[in-house]
Amino acid sequence: MMREPTPRRLLITVALLVALGGTHLFAHELIVKGTVVTVQKSRIQVKTGEEKPEQMPAWYPIDAKTKILRGKKSVTLSEAKITTGEKIVVLLDHDAKNVMKTLELRLPAR
Repeated sequence: MMREPTPRRLLITVALLVALGGTHLFAHELIVKGTVVTVQKSRIQVKTGEEKPEQMPAWYPIDAKTKILRGKKSVTLSEAKITTGEKIVVLLDHDAKNVMKTLELRLPAR
């Protein structure tokens, strides 16, 4: 015979689900729009225009998992031929451990 769930049991179930899937609650994606200042093999510097006069533009890491789009086409970093002053959109994932990962670089089509 099955018992109906009590409010307390429902609360405990919800709390367990949140605890098990809690890492997704703390991770969130950020979008940065700006222009390329410098690009290196493992990182890219982007100026958003929101920097204070004494503040340098931010650097974002690039690794093998970073997806790079030129228009709608997926390309490698070398194929992208990113230039200084070019418009860019950077998709980031900032997780609970305060680790910033660059998920995607979006560049205009050529």
